[in-house]
Amino acid sequence: MERYRAASLFQPPSLVKALEDTMKLGPGHSTHLMGTIVSIPHTISARTLAVLGYDFVMIDAQHTPIEAENLVRLIQTVSLSSQGRTVPICRVPSTQSHLLTYALDAGAAGIIFPHIDTPEQAAEAVRKCRYAYSGGDRSLAPAVLVPGVTDIAPTGSSHAHVADDNLAVIIQIESPLALENADAIAAVPGVNALMLGAGDLRVAMRLPQQLGVPEDPKLMEAIDRLVRVSRRHQKPLAVVTCKVANTTNEWLKDFQLLMLTSDYLSVVKGHKEDLAQMTKNIAELHGLRN
Repeated sequence: MERYRAASLFQPPSLVKALEDTMKLGPGHSTHLMGTIVSIPHTISARTLAVLGYDFVMIDAQHTPIEAENLVRLIQTVSLSSQGRTVPICRVPSTQSHLLTYALDAGAAGIIFPHIDTPEQAAEAVRKCRYAYSGGDRSLAPAVLVPGVTDIAPTGSSHAHVADDNLAVIIQIESPLALENADAIAAVPGVNALMLGAGDLRVAMRLPQQLGVPEDPKLMEAIDRLVRVSRRHQKPLAVVTCKVANTTNEWLKDFQLLMLTSDYLSVVKGHKEDLAQMTKNIAELHGLRN
């Protein structure tokens, strides 16, 4: 992701261009961007994930208790610790959340908006992320970038134009209504990618949640429908890969932003495995004594 950097690490890198490149075939273009999720809102977690080689880290401000100052720290920790090799994406609670402004001003590369059901809601999300130069209504922060130092931009441009060009708007599809409107949502100017919200979509469709069991065919049909929308509009698809259980991984070829896990899930998995292994080791020792 280093080649998509802005002139300053305090400005958003061009996730828009990186997303567009995933839809191109040929050498020099990556078909997938690999990411993980910060759901333990501490800079130690953000700093650690930022140097592991992921393309992006998604900071989840929807399901994680994050206040504004900490959100800014987490976003900038990812950018600065990785030196732009890993970019920060933020999921905000809604288009009305006060955290959106702080995520934008901190230099997030992309914003994920959950529970968007209509093209009108998608258009509002885009407006919130763009300055008036690009038809939006984003407010210009008076004390975010240092003049002549961190607000640098190409000749004839400005940090506001850089932000409008670089920041990606990602719309989460997670209800039957959103799925029905997916074509219209994808067609909204300024929507750069769609994200499958498999967990909430499964619930909204009244489908069972069973660990280790292949997904209900109805959910896979919904995913196929979203893939067709992606292809028609050439809009990349994002997904949390561990949220979909299927017999094969073939479906992953149609998703470009892959969130593999989260710090929380990795901690749980690691601790469970370590505990199980040590329990087994102790049992074997007792067996030798007997």
